[in-house]
Amino acid sequence: MVVTMVANPVHLKTVRCNLKVGILGIFLTLWFVDSAAADSPAAFEFILHDDLSEFDVAHIRTALTDNRPTVLAALGLVQMPTVTVQVWHDETRYQDAMEATLGMRAPGSRGYVTGASEIRLLRHQQLSAQREAVHEFVHAATLTLNPDFGNNPRWFWEAVAIYLAEESVDPRTVEQFRGGQCPSLATLNSPFDRGGSIYSSGYLLGEFIDTNWGASSLPALVSSNGNIEAELGITETEFETRWCTFVQEKYLQ
Repeated sequence: MVVTMVANPVHLKTVRCNLKVGILGIFLTLWFVDSAAADSPAAFEFILHDDLSEFDVAHIRTALTDNRPTVLAALGLVQMPTVTVQVWHDETRYQDAMEATLGMRAPGSRGYVTGASEIRLLRHQQLSAQREAVHEFVHAATLTLNPDFGNNPRWFWEAVAIYLAEESVDPRTVEQFRGGQCPSLATLNSPFDRGGSIYSSGYLLGEFIDTNWGASSLPALVSSNGNIEAELGITETEFETRWCTFVQEKYLQ
């Protein structure tokens, strides 16, 4: 077999030539892949304040990157623009920036959005930091779906973000669910600085809607600004009654 291989130098030369072409093809393919990746818009662009480093926000970047496909799929979005993520460590500067942009301060806040393409976060040590970042990303994504959705209505604006960020709260620990009671949607529309009870109820609302009307109901309600009657086929009063029964039967019996 050795004699046969060396007896045909033209054949060997051809093989070597094809090998070079093959390697070149691999390099070209990799170059085009890298070029395509380089030309693709980044999902997130971080702007760090107060001497924060990339290491300081690595957990936030990971949470956003890992959860982005799930959030987009849940809202029926194929793509959205690059989201700028501004992060502060100093709470006063974080609140100053909020006031300069929104004309208000929100003591106790750890994140907010200025639109579909910007998240602002306060870095802290609590384990909830990653879920809070995803929560704000959901807000940005819902504004991509419906630019008029911000706090309109507040109960569902927060509920869909809480649900998709998996910020669940055990209703057995919430005063408003004791004695067979549940908060009304009017109560859950209270502003952040006036109780903010939606934060302990939002996951349960999202779960109730998803369980009874399917995943497609969430983006439908976002698009219609929480129009229960149009999207779910029941009145708001019926919705509140059925939701309360769902919570009581699943968690409180």
